[in-house]
Amino acid sequence: MPNLPPEASTQFQSYSKWENNIVPFHPVGFKGKIFLLVDSRVYSAAEGFAVFAKNTNFATLVGARTGGDGIGIDPLLLALPHSGYVASFSFSMGLVSDGSCNEETKTLPDVEVDPDASRPLLDQPAVRRVLELAGK
Repeated sequence: MPNLPPEASTQFQSYSKWENNIVPFHPVGFKGKIFLLVDSRVYSAAEGFAVFAKNTNFATLVGARTGGDGIGIDPLLLALPHSGYVASFSFSMGLVSDGSCNEETKTLPDVEVDPDASRPLLDQPAVRRVLELAGK
């Protein structure tokens, strides 16, 4: 893991390696291309899906760098006794296959495109790029 953050070896006492082998129960034989639109609003569980899609080549990610923090265990909650304030924080540091911390580096799309979604759907740069890549 060439991009392992230096604090991973000094500030953490243990680690867990999670490796999942996913095998379709009833494969349908789909051979088409799958594209996943991403931007900085992709975070948490959606980020976990984006990481999966990119690292398994399940889909081509199109758009802008994501928001990160999608790998690991659900956040912990801390209730302050006097104010009643409740804060949440990450319980673990999720690393991708090259060792980089997902919350710090986020996920870079395969095809970087302006993620502007303010225009009508078919005029959005990311959607137009997906249509080009799909040959439409």
